[in-house]
Amino acid sequence: MPWLFMFMYGVNAITFVPLLLFGFWPWPSATYKINGEVLSYSEFWLSGAGPLFLVFIGSMAYLSFATAKGLLWSRWGNLCYWSAIFLLFGYDSVVGLVISSTLVAALWYYIFRSTKVVAYYSSFGQSET
Repeated sequence: MPWLFMFMYGVNAITFVPLLLFGFWPWPSATYKINGEVLSYSEFWLSGAGPLFLVFIGSMAYLSFATAKGLLWSRWGNLCYWSAIFLLFGYDSVVGLVISSTLVAALWYYIFRSTKVVAYYSSFGQSET
């Protein structure tokens, strides 16, 4: 696995477990806020924030698994996942949006045009057609 791709994989694989454990700790006695509004534990789950957080964590884990197995769709999954993070950094700023868009373009080039990443996926007998 190419180094940068391994780094992106490692960030996903290593961080989803602590996010899962500490994102809800201490579960019933915690106070949660969404847009400055304080929610109780049950309101946190009923608002959809709790299930959405679990879906996000689950998708991080599955994307890591798919990347390690060399599943072809994981290239698009990684592009979408990291692009969303980059674009969130550039939210509400023209300069940030330009920088984020440049990072997304570089990431696309790396994932789909880098010989090392293409060779990594080819080693699993998969080609992009």
